[in-house]
Amino acid sequence: MVYIIWFWCRQSFTMHLLQLMTSWAVVCDVWYLESENIKSGETAIEFAERVRDIISVLAGLNKVLWDGYLKYSRPSPKHREQK
Repeated sequence: MVYIIWFWCRQSFTMHLLQLMTSWAVVCDVWYLESENIKSGETAIEFAERVRDIISVLAGLNKVLWDGYLKYSRPSPKHREQK
């Protein structure tokens, strides 16, 4: 799984995108983590939070809450028609 992280406080998204498209190479750090399995009695949400914590500590990122808000929005009619 690959995560591309854009730090909005360093540059605008437009400038970030322009930099990606005009760079001859994209330099990134890659960490290979041990495989994680769900523990007995652990819910899927607790498992996801535990994995998120492991990734955020290793990458030096802040942990942020994300409730999967995309599941609350409906797809646009254009996307429904294409299906």
